Amino acid sequence: MNQPPETPLPDRQNSASERRTTGITEEKSLRRGRPQGDSDAREALLNTARELFASRPYRTVTLREIARYAGVEAALVRYYFGGKAGLFEAMMRETLAPVLDALRTSGQFRASTGEPPQPRRQVEHVMQTYYRIMGRHPHLPRLVFRILNEGDDLEPFAILSRVFGDVVQASDVWIKNALLIPGELEQNVNPEFARLSFISLMVFPLVAPPLVLRRIGISVNPDTLTALASHNSRLFSQGVFTHSASTAGEDASGEILT
Repeated sequence: MNQPPETPLPDRQNSASERRTTGITEEKSLRRGRPQGDSDAREALLNTARELFASRPYRTVTLREIARYAGVEAALVRYYFGGKAGLFEAMMRETLAPVLDALRTSGQFRASTGEPPQPRRQVEHVMQTYYRIMGRHPHLPRLVFRILNEGDDLEPFAILSRVFGDVVQASDVWIKNALLIPGELEQNVNPEFARLSFISLMVFPLVAPPLVLRRIGISVNPDTLTALASHNSRLFSQGVFTHSASTAGEDASGEILT
C-alpha cells in the first residue's frame, strides 16, 4: 500500500533567517524615516550648540562633540540640520526669531481699531523682547560680536551676514513705521543718528567689557535687563520724540499702559 507523500516540515533555520532579514529591513526603513523617540533631540542639539559656539571658536567645535554633550546620536545632526553650518544658522535664526517677530509687528499701525501709533510703547516692546531673549543667552551677543570682527572669509561670518541681513531688513521697516513717523520726531533730531542711538542702547549693555560694568556697579541679569529696557526706552523716547509722542500710552506716573 502506497504511503501518502510526507509533508515537509518547516525549515526552522530558514524561518528564523527570514524573520531576522525582515527585522533588519524594517529597522533600516525606520532609520531612513523620522527618528523614533527623538522628539527632544533637535532642541537638545540647538541648546548644546549655543553653549559650545558661544564659549569656543567656531572651527574648534565638532559635530560629534555637540552630539555627545547633547546626549544624542551624531547622525541626528545631519538629519535635522544637514551639517555644522546648518546647525549654526538654525541656532541663530531660532534664537532671534522672537526679536524679528517683535520688529515685524510693533511698527504696524492698528488700523482695524483706529488706535494711533504709540512710538514709545513700540520702542519698549522691541527692547523688552531683545533683552528677554539675550537674558536667556547672555553669551550670544559676545559670540556675534566676536565672529563679525574675525573677517569675512569665515563660514560663520557668512551665516551671520545672512541672518542679520533679515534682522536689518525688518528693523528698517520697523524704524520707518515706528520711529520715522512725520511729526513724531523732534525737529532737531537726525533720523540716522536716532537709529544708531537706538541700536547702541540695545546692544552695548550686552557687549560692554565686564570691567566697565563692574566699575559702574551693574550686573547684567534678567531683572536688570527688564528695568533697563524701560529706562532706555524712556530715555530714547524723551530725547527723540515730540512730547505728545513720547508720552503716548503712559499713565500719570510715566508707566507704560498695557
